[in-house]
Amino acid sequence: MNKIPLKSKGTEKVKIPLFWKFTIGMVVVVILFGSINVALVHRIIFSSLEEELQEKGVFMSQIISQRAINYILFDDVVALNVLLDEVKAADESIEYILVCDPDCQIKAHTFDGLVPDGLHDVHQREQSNEVISAHVKFQGSDKLIRDISIPLLDGNIGFLRVGLTEDNIGRTLDKATRTLLGMIMFLVVISLVGTFIFSYLVTSPVKDISNIADNLDMQSIQEKKVMFASRYPRRVEKIMGLLPGDEIDILVSRFNEMVNRLQKAYDELEDAQKKLIQSEKLASIGTLASGVAHEVNNPLAGIMHCITRIKKYPEKKDEAEKYLELMEEAAKKMEMVVKNLLDFARQPDFHKVDLDPKEALKNSLSLAKHRLEKESIDVKLNSCPHDILISGNKNQLEQVFLNLIINSIDAIAERKNQNSGFSGEINVSCGILENDYEKFQIKIEDNGIGISNENLNKIYDPFFTTKPPGKGTGLGLSVSMNIISDHDGELEIQSESGFGTIVNITLPVKSLIST
Repeated sequence: MNKIPLKSKGTEKVKIPLFWKFTIGMVVVVILFGSINVALVHRIIFSSLEEELQEKGVFMSQIISQRAINYILFDDVVALNVLLDEVKAADESIEYILVCDPDCQIKAHTFDGLVPDGLHDVHQREQSNEVISAHVKFQGSDKLIRDISIPLLDGNIGFLRVGLTEDNIGRTLDKATRTLLGMIMFLVVISLVGTFIFSYLVTSPVKDISNIADNLDMQSIQEKKVMFASRYPRRVEKIMGLLPGDEIDILVSRFNEMVNRLQKAYDELEDAQKKLIQSEKLASIGTLASGVAHEVNNPLAGIMHCITRIKKYPEKKDEAEKYLELMEEAAKKMEMVVKNLLDFARQPDFHKVDLDPKEALKNSLSLAKHRLEKESIDVKLNSCPHDILISGNKNQLEQVFLNLIINSIDAIAERKNQNSGFSGEINVSCGILENDYEKFQIKIEDNGIGISNENLNKIYDPFFTTKPPGKGTGLGLSVSMNIISDHDGELEIQSESGFGTIVNITLPVKSLIST
């Protein structure tokens, strides 16, 4: 048989609720794709605005150049500066405007003072008729400027340079980024709400199944109080029940079918156990039949003798009254024997009540009385010093005690067959355990043939017996073990071949009446 390894507490895996797994996964996915979208949108918008700024600069430069050419040709620097200042003042995106000669030396500009360092040698021209641009920074400004240079009359009279700030691009990108981040946060919130609802609907039946499995025990099965899992919580069951089924529905359905099959299997097993117990009980009655007949025949013979005497001497009223009393006593004895036998033979109801186990023990000894006398076995019942109550079934306990006493009788009889002069003895004692006041022990000890070590581990197996055919069913100890186990007790057998057997039965004490 393969053994399933048990996990120790130290190696137990850390458990994270399904809600947090869904939440972390959803947030990671949203943030990951959101970040990718921010990067892509940032790149697309930046490229688009850069291209738009380039076109705007070229267009503005062309317009300015058309007006500036005349001033340059007539070398009217003052009018040229005025033109440049007016254009710059009209558009806040223009950081500066420069007019250079064919050698790229600055002739006019819009700066209040000198042209800042870093703006003189921005463009290295190889062709005089091309439009070129570059990013520049200069002293006194932390802005990123796009410098656009266009030729004037194919560069024959110089070049016009317009510096456009990219602050608008930055502001537009910041606004777009904030908008996207806001959308991402909104999606995170929506995903958290969706995750909560989704995980609630998914984990609710799983938790329901887990709780039912944790509380599913033999007591609930015995009392037919097993619970079944539901797919959705009651608050949303009517609404969600309209949705198509899924794997969770299959899981809940299969679990409920399993619980139902478990209940049915237990009912069938319980019914089979009842039949098995009754079968073993009937076998015990068969063993006791001769003894019961003897217990009835003896007082019956006495009654017949008394009737004969009364019929023979009807005039002797005093003697007749004496015989009537003897007849009544004999009839009561027969009634008690039959009553005990009927009580033992009847179908038990298997319900447990508060009872004194010593009464069941005494009734069992009474049922076995004839066999004890027939085998000349001395029975010593030590007085139990405690009056206690246990929760149990008297009929079942009588069956256990009787079965163990019959086993002791058979073991002693077998030893007598080997040694005719052997004297059999059974000692029965009971009392509360010294080291545990919540347990009551009954000990049945005999000096019979004993059990070999080879068979000691097999005695609880159903249908195992060392008795000759027709003398035993092999169910006695197996049934007894199940009954004691059902009473939350323990049955232990100690034996050695040729030296007798000791049976210890321990039952939980419900209450102590007196000490």
